[in-house]
Amino acid sequence: MTLTVTESAKAKITSMCIESNMVAVRPFVQGTGCSGMTHSLTFADQRLERDTEITPYLLIDPVALQFMDGATIDYDISGMNPTFVFNDVFKGQGGTGMCGGCGGAGH
Repeated sequence: MTLTVTESAKAKITSMCIESNMVAVRPFVQGTGCSGMTHSLTFADQRLERDTEITPYLLIDPVALQFMDGATIDYDISGMNPTFVFNDVFKGQGGTGMCGGCGGAGH
């Protein structure tokens, strides 16, 4: 299983963790949104035994990794509100392959 993190996302994740004195961020999925699931990040104050380190400061548990297999996490600064974007999520199931983590429809 693979999860790609762009250089801009790595840089933002690193700075957020250092500024917040956190061990890492952890991607998660929850039931809602345009494809039945939404994707986002939360801070992790400790590394759990089940975690996989994808890149420094980014940990993921095996369940979330199954839902995010093949996805790319990017940090988009092109708009007025910079945000993390999850690309290629559920693309193989006919979705648009993009989730901005908002939980809303229209992606």
